[in-house]
Amino acid sequence: YVTDYHYQTAVLLSIFLGMFGADRFYLGYYSIGLIKLCTFGLMFIGYLVDLLLIITQHLKPADGSNYIVDYYGQVIYSNIEYNNFTFNLTFS
Repeated sequence: YVTDYHYQTAVLLSIFLGMFGADRFYLGYYSIGLIKLCTFGLMFIGYLVDLLLIITQHLKPADGSNYIVDYYGQVIYSNIEYNNFTFNLTFS
C-alpha cells in the first residue's frame, strides 16, 4: 500500500529543511512539524532523531502507507515476529 510519498524527497527534506519541520509536514504529521518549526528542530535533537528515523524507514507517512522507492535496492526496515513456536524474520 503506497501513496504519493517518495522516499528520496522525505530524506532530502529531512536533511536540508528538517530543523524547520518540512519533513514532518511532508509526511502528514502537522502538529509535530509545527513544534519543530517553533523550536528549531527541538534544539537540533529532534532534527537528528527524525533524520535517523526517516533514513532507516521507521518513520512512515501518517496515512500508514509505505514510501515510493525509485530503485530496487535493499530495504533496511525489517519485521521481526516472535511467538511460542517459531521465529520468523521477514523483510518488507
